[in-house]
Order: sequence, then C-alpha cells, then structure tokens
Amino acid sequence: MIIFANVLLDKQIITSETFTALLLMAVASTMLTVPVVTPMLERLKAVLARQS
Repeated sequence: MIIFANVLLDKQIITSETFTALLLMAVASTMLTVPVVTPMLERLKAVLARQS
C-alpha cells in the first residue's frame, strides 16, 4: 500500500495530505492485525479442539 501511495504521489494523482492519511492507515492496520486476529484464532482453536 505504501508503494502504491508513493506512485500516486509521484504522479501527482493524490496530494501530500492524502498520502499522509494513506501512510497512517497502512501503519495502523499493520499494527492492529496481531491484536485483532489473535483472539479470533484462539476461539477457532477452542472450537476445533471441541470437535475432535
């Protein structure tokens, strides 16, 4: 996503403010992936353990 946003900025399709917003979204979504997905995986493990 960062490379894509950088290309758009280089071609002047987006403004620097939009680039900053996209950059922050990319960093935030990357940082939030593990805390959001870990509880879901634990629940899935528990369900699978009960089925077997």
